[in-house]
Amino acid sequence: MKKVVDFFKLAERLECEYRLTRMSDGACQSVASHSWNMAMMAIALQPLLKETINMEKVLKMCILHDLPEAVAHDVPLHQQNPDICAKKHDQESCVIAQIVNLLENPEISNCFKEYEKRVSLEARFVKALDRLDTGVQHLCAKDLTYVGGFKDNFYWKLFFSEDFAKSFDFEPALKDVFEEIKIRVSNRLKKEFKIDSSKFIRGENENS
Repeated sequence: MKKVVDFFKLAERLECEYRLTRMSDGACQSVASHSWNMAMMAIALQPLLKETINMEKVLKMCILHDLPEAVAHDVPLHQQNPDICAKKHDQESCVIAQIVNLLENPEISNCFKEYEKRVSLEARFVKALDRLDTGVQHLCAKDLTYVGGFKDNFYWKLFFSEDFAKSFDFEPALKDVFEEIKIRVSNRLKKEFKIDSSKFIRGENENS
């Protein structure tokens, strides 16, 4: 039981690790909150999916996928480069080994590997939920000005890019819900900031 309690102490630290994303009360979103949101969205979307999916695997992946950040920490996308990503990957691999040892369950390692490789339907679904939560926070954030506060509108260009949208193409329900979120985010930008979201599409001149 000592190892299990040690795992609980490690996992609790995820509640203290914060993402760049803001919430409806203006506070930064914790990584634990992000993981919970993904699990909630998985439950809500399951009946709408075209393909049959293993929900036990999905929920486990949602809860575990960012757990190594309890030790390795979250690194915002605009700060990432090949060296930082390589270092973070090595740190997270060490944390995963630590988690497997504490829980004495090698299946945990398989769960992380499956998510990282994105081969299974469940892993692709979880990655889509990871991105979908970004859109939900764009709808809920008390103030969206922080999103545009990074060089050359980095995060808006990412959110409205074709590459981002492709994450949902494999499942019609995901594609539809993302389109609905994107429309609402676009409307919010137009209403609150008089900004036309079409200018954020990659490859377009911002002033066009």
